[in-house]
Amino acid sequence: MQFEKLTLYTRYDLDTPDITQRSILYCLEPIGVGTPKCESLISYLIRLAETHCVIPEKLLKYQIYPLFWGHDDVSTHSQGIIRRIFKSHHNIKTLNLSGWYTSKLVESLELLTLHKDLTCLTMMHWQELINHVHFWSYYKAWCPLCYDYWRSYNLPIYEPLLWCFEPVIICEHHHSPLVTQCPHCNHQSVMITATSRHGYCNHCGQWLVDKEKLSLSSLSAVETALQLDLIKILGSLIAFTPEAKKSAKKTFYKQVIAYFQLQELATIELSNRQISSKPIYKSMTHTGRTVQDFWRALSPMALNHAFIY
Repeated sequence: MQFEKLTLYTRYDLDTPDITQRSILYCLEPIGVGTPKCESLISYLIRLAETHCVIPEKLLKYQIYPLFWGHDDVSTHSQGIIRRIFKSHHNIKTLNLSGWYTSKLVESLELLTLHKDLTCLTMMHWQELINHVHFWSYYKAWCPLCYDYWRSYNLPIYEPLLWCFEPVIICEHHHSPLVTQCPHCNHQSVMITATSRHGYCNHCGQWLVDKEKLSLSSLSAVETALQLDLIKILGSLIAFTPEAKKSAKKTFYKQVIAYFQLQELATIELSNRQISSKPIYKSMTHTGRTVQDFWRALSPMALNHAFIY
């Protein structure tokens, strides 16, 4: 015979393998979810663009815009993509807060990345509690010491949601004032532009930390204490957002709303002189509970949410 031995092969599996759904964009993990230093939604969008080595303009024009308005952006000029999507400065200002544009952006990013629960990067779950536009900053603020640390240790640079509140003017970790102007060109930077990069000025493009010009001046002890009280309130809401989302936590959700109340915030004389107490007072929902009631009920859970650096 021509063949003395025949090789016996294992049987081929001709069944179609199960292939998990693939995302259009990289499934980037948000930073700090479940902690007071949770990343903001705009910060996540900018980091997502950086991960794909494109500027936010390209990501918004070719991926976000069609999901928002159901058709491609046919504009030939490169300027104004942010305005064409979000329509007004007011909508841009509240993207990290709540509203139709916020929910639509969350929906778009979840569809593109297949990452769920991006609402945790916003205050959407607290929109009935925080609803005043004056409570939210149009320009970004940052802690140079945090930026410098993250860059030195090759950690992701991002914008915590906590820094987006206009009354918050210090870093909760370093207790130093947040910076709102570039140390090189003295310009303020809006939350997002067509070419935004974390840690770099939107105007001159330089790194937003200049150690020679770094001011280590701090607030008075009283002002710092008031700021830390405010940060504890806002940081607790941010940290507890994932818990508040769960249907089994409806009672918890109501307790948190009870905690964040007019009377307590009215006693905090915010050291940011540009923010009057009236808009802050109006932005809160009045309840009859106190901060002490909240911490007595939820202190075991609060201890599980430490600040991350």
